[in-house]
Amino acid sequence: MTELVKMGRTIYLGRLFGIPFRLHFTWFIIFFLVTGLLVYPNYTRWFYWILGIGTSLLFFASVLAHELAHSLVGRANGVKISSITLFIFGGIARMTSEVTKPGAEFKMAIAGPVCSLVIGGLFALFLLIPVMPEPIKMMITWLAVMNGMLAAFNLVPGFPLDGGRVFRAVLWSATGNYYRASRIATRVGQGFGYLLIIGGILIVILRPFGLTWFDGIWIAFIGWFLSSAASASYRQISRQETPPAMPDTEITGTDYSVLPPDTEREK
Repeated sequence: MTELVKMGRTIYLGRLFGIPFRLHFTWFIIFFLVTGLLVYPNYTRWFYWILGIGTSLLFFASVLAHELAHSLVGRANGVKISSITLFIFGGIARMTSEVTKPGAEFKMAIAGPVCSLVIGGLFALFLLIPVMPEPIKMMITWLAVMNGMLAAFNLVPGFPLDGGRVFRAVLWSATGNYYRASRIATRVGQGFGYLLIIGGILIVILRPFGLTWFDGIWIAFIGWFLSSAASASYRQISRQETPPAMPDTEITGTDYSVLPPDTEREK
């Protein structure tokens, strides 16, 4: 995970609310994959390509908005955000400091899923338009569903997903111990990642519920990423807990929004 999260190969696109916004080169892989599956089977019709590209861009703008919601709420609670990067598994907000209170952690973590739910609801409202071409209706439906799934999947209580940070905030508030809450949350995150890996492998072998081998591989890769990210977070927390304390400039963190397993499937 560590080499990927270092985000060495990125394209700087500008700033949003003063926060640098970048694309990692792996973003193009998932962008073309999602676009191709949205266009399928109408590869020879330019209208579907325009619609597919536009839908993909709107979806990744939604992912960016999800991550930006985390960042703005975090910044309002004293957390310094150095950048936001979109990559193959979703989005990452880099933090140069961590939250200092469980309430702030909770608000920062829940902001992303709430943002995704609002965006999904707005797309759903467009479906109330009485006269709409069927291809456009299908794409708007896909955007509404995927934003809902983005919120739901990221609320799974496995650190460093949003749900894992909410879980840590609750434990932190209950125990009064940030490090103990972090250790428990990261261990749960590792366990969830391992379950996804096992589930992905079983899907590749058994193909249940109409799922394909590609679905299994995607789910397994997400599991690998989450378990690796949780392990890295656990090691970082352990180092911070061990005296002598590190200077504040060395304490960094990341907030992840991860694409749900069905992102690559046509809706």
